[in-house]
Amino acid sequence: MLGYVCFGATPMTATTYDVYWIVVDAAARGQGIGRALLGEAERQLAARGARTIRIETSSLEGEGGAVRFYERAGYRRVGLIEGFYRPGDDLVTLAKTLA
Repeated sequence: MLGYVCFGATPMTATTYDVYWIVVDAAARGQGIGRALLGEAERQLAARGARTIRIETSSLEGEGGAVRFYERAGYRRVGLIEGFYRPGDDLVTLAKTLA
């Protein structure tokens, strides 16, 4: 297995879903697998009637690479809690509205 994506409905919402994890084998990173997994998750969620997809990540995850990854995929920063994980490591919330 090269990777997987985990997502689910956001509690108490009608059309919002969370992407919890995208994991790609270290030896396979940089080959577009993460983007393909995210794209497939977006397609499946759109088919379920999703309007908004939400992601929470660390500002330091992958030396900030996680935030850049999601921003390149069309997600925008919608929230920040400074020092959430530990001093200097913030919780970043990103979201994307599906057409």
